[in-house]
Amino acid sequence: MSVTAEHQSTAGTPTVRRPLRLPAQGILLANVALVLVGVVALDVNLFSKASLSTLTPTIGVMILIALGQAFIIGTGGIDLSIPSTVTLVGIIVLKQGEGDNAKLVGSVVTALLVCLVIGLANGLLVEVTRLDALVVTLATGQLIAGATRMYRGPVLAQSNVPSDLSDFARSSVGQVSIILILAVVAAILIALWLRYHTSGRRLAASSVARAAAENSGLGAARQRITAWMIGTLVVGVGAVLLAGRIATPDLTLGSPYLLTPIVAVVLGGAALTGGRVRPGATALGALFLMVLEHIFRVRGYSSGLSLAFQGLVLGVGLTLVATSRSLSWSTLAASRGRTTDGRSAPDPAGNQENQE
Repeated sequence: MSVTAEHQSTAGTPTVRRPLRLPAQGILLANVALVLVGVVALDVNLFSKASLSTLTPTIGVMILIALGQAFIIGTGGIDLSIPSTVTLVGIIVLKQGEGDNAKLVGSVVTALLVCLVIGLANGLLVEVTRLDALVVTLATGQLIAGATRMYRGPVLAQSNVPSDLSDFARSSVGQVSIILILAVVAAILIALWLRYHTSGRRLAASSVARAAAENSGLGAARQRITAWMIGTLVVGVGAVLLAGRIATPDLTLGSPYLLTPIVAVVLGGAALTGGRVRPGATALGALFLMVLEHIFRVRGYSSGLSLAFQGLVLGVGLTLVATSRSLSWSTLAASRGRTTDGRSAPDPAGNQENQE
């Protein structure tokens, strides 16, 4: 999360408050601590060939899907249709590809175009009609799930994605999956784009201060709709790679991606009320969750423990967001001589005539 540090001049007059952003450093330290606990205390060899071959592609897919969710959370929304979108992408690649490498590109392009349409529809419903994002995406998720089942049909003639996709998604550099490498590259490119390119800065500004953005001529609503489309597209890329990794995607392909990407974004320090997207911190949040889940699984703990932990993290994250926002407002009000309800603060010198 971010906390506000107030710098005062020598005369005691408050000056510009500069936010101290700690989520990336904090979640990095948490990852280091988790690895040490797993390796030293719990005797889980995270760096063995077997562990890396299982863990690195899982981390890569989660990073991509969490990055997609981060774009949407940055607008102040949450996309609950992501699991259904992931499943639909896998079924499109499977059915359109027909196991034929010559049809691979066409099936992937079709799947990604469908993702753009889904992102556009969700963005329009949320930003133009002002409907609640949770309600909208819950409804569109159900529509996508139903459409996926009808599109798939009862029996498929081909049960495997094209072999070129499967071979690529299962390849590695050393012991590190190509999916994780691509996910890290994507996080770096997104971070550079958002920080240094004009279009990226406009996209971020449209959600950081919504009221100001609406009056600044940025076309804030259009920018936020674009964020929905980009986020869903990134999710689609992760889903394509996941389908290739699985090779035989089915109707449960997207089931693990409802809560975990949201928790990864929260661990990365994002406010669920909207704000800047922090790709690096989001990627570290996804890394933490996947390593933790792997440790639980190796040690034989129930999968319910991992879900309970994610729920706890999400609850604590929401509480910290609410608390930090309240403290920031209290500090700002106090620096201006007002209480948090907008009234003038009591004059310490007792000069009641100067109070409003």
